[in-house]
Amino acid sequence: MHTRRSVLQLAGASLTMLATRGLARAEPAAQLIADAKAEGQVVWYTGLIIKQLVRPLTRNFQDKYGIEVKYMEAGDSDTVLKITSQARAGKIEADVFDTPGTALAPLEAANLIEPYAPNSMADYDPMFKPASKLYCGSDVLYLTTTYNTDLVPADKAPKTFDDLLDPQWKGRMVWTDTRGISGPPGFIGNILMTMGDEKGRAYLRKLSEQKIVRDPGNQRVVIDKVISGEHQIGLMTYNHHAVISKGKGAPIAWVKMEPLVANLGAIALVRNSPHPNAAKLFLEYYFSDEAAYVIRDAGYPPVDARVPPKDPSISPVSGQFKITMLKPEVASPETEPLKSWLKIYDELFS
Repeated sequence: MHTRRSVLQLAGASLTMLATRGLARAEPAAQLIADAKAEGQVVWYTGLIIKQLVRPLTRNFQDKYGIEVKYMEAGDSDTVLKITSQARAGKIEADVFDTPGTALAPLEAANLIEPYAPNSMADYDPMFKPASKLYCGSDVLYLTTTYNTDLVPADKAPKTFDDLLDPQWKGRMVWTDTRGISGPPGFIGNILMTMGDEKGRAYLRKLSEQKIVRDPGNQRVVIDKVISGEHQIGLMTYNHHAVISKGKGAPIAWVKMEPLVANLGAIALVRNSPHPNAAKLFLEYYFSDEAAYVIRDAGYPPVDARVPPKDPSISPVSGQFKITMLKPEVASPETEPLKSWLKIYDELFS
């Protein structure tokens, strides 16, 4: 279990890294491009939002290399089930998958991840490219509290974790029922890592009395229900989702409830995939300067901090907020610390 001191050190190190890392500029090898074009296709299982991010990324890649990207929307459980089923049948269909972390452990255990370190990540901080080469850090998204601005005046909105204990919010808050670090277990981990075990558990017991609604949808669904007025407060929602929706006129705002949870997502190659070279080229592109600007223009915070987000407030560097970084290595529900966080979630918030 991390201590409060280690959390603050990790957050500080992450902010320093994000502020100082330079752009990646390595070009893919000509032979890789030729081999990828000969394969002609990449199959990508993704949990990212299709319209906002996946489509512009794939369209740009296809225009650049003439290689089709066939993307399939899939949550982590679907990704694991599909790839393991394909492996048992002896016919892998997927080439690349992304995940908030949960899919890595079961697919690694089944020997279904192909290690790869893109040359385009040569100057990236090691936190984005582990020595195992099993994954690449694909995105860092920031989870916090949002509220409906038509129903909750800005001066009345909760600003701190203690504010969430106010009786006025009982039954009026919602979070996704996601059993991973991007859901309530990540919130629980953040509280324990920030407040310490004893104080954190006491806080969580009080919070459980607020009768937070558990929604089966993802973070985007939750924030949409806050926007519609079905709920007043959304917990563990992405700050960039709030900015995108507010820009379209929605009554939504996010709170700098520190430390925010920083969820490091991952993207990886599938072992024995049908288009291995095209998949590698896709990863080379994903971490290129060009793709960083596509990600920026989609309203997401680019992994590369040298490419500033469209709205500076959503980055811990330009937005000046503290974070607790949760990496894919802590995302397996079968191992600690997520196993303990899930136990607390089930005991207190079921």
